[in-house]
Amino acid sequence: MKTYNILDFGAVADGVTLNSKAVQKAIDECSANGGGTLLFPAGRYVLSTVFLKSNVRIELEENAEILGSLDFYDYAPEEKIDYPVYQDSSHTYYHCSMFVGIDCENIAICGKGIIDMRSVWDEDDVRKIVHRGPKCIALKNCKNVEVSGLGIYNVTDLAVYFAGCENVDVFGLKLRVYIDGISPDNSKNVRIHDCEVEAGDDSIVFKSSYTLNKIDICKDIHVWNCKLKSRCNSIKFGTETNGGFENVVCENIYMYETRMCGIAIESVDGAILDGIVFRDIEMKNVNVPIFIHIGRRMRGPQGREIGQIKNVLIENVNADGPYYPYEVVAWNYDSFKANDFYQYPWKFGRACGFDDRKKEWTEEDAWQMTCNVCGLPERPLENITLRNVHMNLVGGVKEYDRDVPENAQAYPEVYIYGRILPAKGIYFRHINGLTLDNVTVKTMRPDVREDFVFDDVQ
Repeated sequence: MKTYNILDFGAVADGVTLNSKAVQKAIDECSANGGGTLLFPAGRYVLSTVFLKSNVRIELEENAEILGSLDFYDYAPEEKIDYPVYQDSSHTYYHCSMFVGIDCENIAICGKGIIDMRSVWDEDDVRKIVHRGPKCIALKNCKNVEVSGLGIYNVTDLAVYFAGCENVDVFGLKLRVYIDGISPDNSKNVRIHDCEVEAGDDSIVFKSSYTLNKIDICKDIHVWNCKLKSRCNSIKFGTETNGGFENVVCENIYMYETRMCGIAIESVDGAILDGIVFRDIEMKNVNVPIFIHIGRRMRGPQGREIGQIKNVLIENVNADGPYYPYEVVAWNYDSFKANDFYQYPWKFGRACGFDDRKKEWTEEDAWQMTCNVCGLPERPLENITLRNVHMNLVGGVKEYDRDVPENAQAYPEVYIYGRILPAKGIYFRHINGLTLDNVTVKTMRPDVREDFVFDDVQ
């Protein structure tokens, strides 16, 4: 396949000139001639939105750096949507991104270079989505996709987002971004490996939204050899959960310095999760190791039934404390503006909505949130297995409320039933078929609670 150098199409590597028209011209010609490689040689290139085409492989040489335009209005506006919208704008619109691919085949964005979106926020909030700016990579209904080798930094919306895509390889990436890192949505045959992700929101997050104007699922996904750090969750299923998730395996993952959960598995909009495996997971400085939750938010088409979570295996997990302060990327526009780049474990932020009697928690308080694995009375979890799971937690609770509310309506974060639950290790509720095999809990401070509490569990 032929190689096309963007410099031959008028691109300027001076770190100032906007190169979107030149790069788009190169993509169009490459595609028209049957495809090939579009090369960014060493240099600094300013870019806003370009649209990918089939059979075009974009490659960044070592020392090539793509810089996001500092003017939000240089990026394409949101496209018009002529079908019902249930999900938020981040999962609805694609055009407000740097690299946009829709209905493409055999495409790649790869190399040894860097993409730096330069913290471009939607200052005027024209998108009405809390000032989130352009995505870096947004793909819809694409096949045979590779995203590899790059450093991707300072993205103010989803960094690598692909919906309705098949046969996707994402590997060798280093991300430091303000919102979600890698986000497969209703995609199939996906491999994500050897990536390092630091995210202000979730590091790797699986979605099953209504963005394709139909109910669909994520299926046959393998994640391995990744290092994840998050202001929210390391690996999460949700919150967009209209369709479902099937046959997803995550293994050999190192999760560290994470404010909320290492593993978060959720169904709140009717999704069926069947066949989820986590194995060989190391956690260090992660507040809550495990959260599994069925809710009834039901944001989606009418007539959907409450979802299901079944056949989940979590094995060979070591979650080790203590949980200590750490430096981290900001986690939204307000956080960025406030220069909020340091996370204290006992400070969760106003978005968490705690109804605590104390306004300020300190290191001396029993602040750590409790793992919980909960279904609903009318929709219990099914066939949940934890094997060789060892948690060394902070502890320190001296008194607690034994009654746990059935609060399935609120946004499904790990504190949905309260910050401190009756178990020091894991609170289990509404489960048909729970197996615990060599699961241990230790606390660094004396804690009056039982290791585990089982309510309506078989």
